[in-house]
Amino acid sequence: MGSIQNLKVAVFGAGSIGCYLGGYLLSAGCQVVLYGREKIKWEIDLKGLVLTHYKRKPIQIPQGQIDFRLKYDDLEMADIILVCVKSQDCEEAADLLRHKAGPGALLVSCQNGVRNAQTLEAVTGRRALGAIVPFNVTSIRRGEFHSGTEGDLMIEQDPDERLSTMVKAFRKSGMGVKTTPHIRDYQWGKLLINLNNALSALSGDTLRAGLSQKPYRQVLASMIEEGLNVCRGAGINPQTFGKVSISKTIKILRLPDLLFQVVMNRIMKIDENARSSMLDDLEAGKKSEVDFLQGEIVGLARATGQYAPINSVILAEVQQAFRIHQSPKMSGSELLALLGPHNDPDPESDYEPDQEPEN
Repeated sequence: MGSIQNLKVAVFGAGSIGCYLGGYLLSAGCQVVLYGREKIKWEIDLKGLVLTHYKRKPIQIPQGQIDFRLKYDDLEMADIILVCVKSQDCEEAADLLRHKAGPGALLVSCQNGVRNAQTLEAVTGRRALGAIVPFNVTSIRRGEFHSGTEGDLMIEQDPDERLSTMVKAFRKSGMGVKTTPHIRDYQWGKLLINLNNALSALSGDTLRAGLSQKPYRQVLASMIEEGLNVCRGAGINPQTFGKVSISKTIKILRLPDLLFQVVMNRIMKIDENARSSMLDDLEAGKKSEVDFLQGEIVGLARATGQYAPINSVILAEVQQAFRIHQSPKMSGSELLALLGPHNDPDPESDYEPDQEPEN
């Protein structure tokens, strides 16, 4: 295995996720260059980089140890490039990387969605691996990025020694990381859970605030259930990347409020500051990633002769919110009313709270 200190990592698209991943690698001793926007560079130049976590100790990196660039100079020197741009910007990023990345660079797509690694590989001609970032990261102050949910980074398995070195670096820094040869199935599983991002954008509130309302959870359960059925109808088998199966997650979401809180506290930690990246994008006037989440389900349904009315309704509402650059700040009951005839009938959940969570 190569030396952590000699591993050169570029973070392409150093926003909240990119700064968080890059900061952890930097704290482990890797040579890291962050490529991103002027606003974040200004904040980091002013304050340094602070990475906080609901459970782990904070990581503080002073300004002088951070190499943050606005231009893509020296990108060809990177052994590994973590691609952290939003899915809607992936093709543009891939075209730039085709010209700027070194011919032997290993690309790792740390993006939502299920097709970005394939896009990167096809356009750039470099090896591109899929990855899943299951935890939430939000910018809470200048230069400070907070992860308020649990989960281990998951990366597609590959024999490349540089990947093994990066995994070692992440673990040294305190971040959990796993590798798998079945990343595509896990990406579909994460996509189903990420359908919540759209509801969070429509509610205009934190993840915890949304999930505390049963009508909100009913909409989420119906979206995930519909998406799961569409995937299975297309011959796709989404895999669980958390503590419980997707089918059991649907049942848990439909529990009464008090019982839901008891079960949720056992299987998932979400602190009061955790927000969805889609809500952050909406408030910042950026483009939406919803076409690569709800839109992926709707598109798959159309391509395979199926129908996804619930995801279609939410997709349209989010697109409208981004057109006017404002969250409608809908309550759970208002979100549920959007579904009309597709309203969740509020079935009795047969989830047994005394069961052990699935691994």
